Amino acid sequence: MPLVTTVARYGYGTITYLPNPATYCVNNTSASDYGKCYNILINKAVFVQTDTTTYPTLPCETDNTCTRYTSTVYNRIHSTIFSYSGKQAIVQYFRSRVHGSAQLFSNVSIAHLVPMPIPSNISGDYGFFLPAVHYEVSSWPVYDPVNNFKAYQNPYTIASGYVSIIRWSGTFFTNTANINVYEDNKNNIWYAFDMVVTWAYESSPVAIIPLDYYHDYVPYQELRSAFGYAYTCIDQPGWNADDIIRVLRELFPNRAWAVFDDRQYVLYLYNLTPDYVPDWLIEKLSPTAMKVLKAPADATVAKAWLDLLNERNAQIPPQLGLP
Repeated sequence: MPLVTTVARYGYGTITYLPNPATYCVNNTSASDYGKCYNILINKAVFVQTDTTTYPTLPCETDNTCTRYTSTVYNRIHSTIFSYSGKQAIVQYFRSRVHGSAQLFSNVSIAHLVPMPIPSNISGDYGFFLPAVHYEVSSWPVYDPVNNFKAYQNPYTIASGYVSIIRWSGTFFTNTANINVYEDNKNNIWYAFDMVVTWAYESSPVAIIPLDYYHDYVPYQELRSAFGYAYTCIDQPGWNADDIIRVLRELFPNRAWAVFDDRQYVLYLYNLTPDYVPDWLIEKLSPTAMKVLKAPADATVAKAWLDLLNERNAQIPPQLGLP
């Protein structure tokens, strides 16, 4: 069975394609601009401040440049990258970059599938792939040829805080991958990060619909039985195109969605017309035909599908040329 390789890109304040973004926030409580975030490039940074009496609202909340958490955790899950019930994926590549107020929690990883070196003391640290102490490592950047990862600490400087980058390449089989940030139960911290993850899965019919993992996907056993979940909205493989269409018709009759049949190479459109299918999706799937199951009664429904698809894949802002 052939494999399909795909990629997910994330941006929480920073963005993947810039070599040295200047994104940072201020967590010095004596500073006049405490709680501000600067140079936010996409979406929002993260700020943890539990004191809602002294700081009922942070400036970055007002500016809509941060997501504030008022409780501390050791490990925070920010996103499910993919979750394939009954199918297995192969994680192939992973790169994360973090701007943060402290070095200790600067590890953004796919669960614990990749190395997570802690900058404060390299020689005594190890992660999932490192069951033994790394005696030979003494300075940055760190490169481990056995596990094929490289880690950088402060490869460039920002106005306030630290920069950490981890790159890994290999083969790791799993049916679920999440983005985890190790916060070490700390308060009054901030971080911004971007990530690229590449994985492969078995060629299958796919559901093309933007879903929220916890609110849309998890509550419905019918969805989990018919196809998997992926942040990209596209790489959601199932067993049978007809079953996927049946379930989506039943559960989401008023939403826009598409189903690609990888056997007949037909792209089925629901509440969509071909005008709303972006060129990059056509290039990715290479369908030989498109069939409209239902034309959109409301153009805003089709537009919302396209905008979310672009945001999660090509990081393209909403297109004004379509209604």
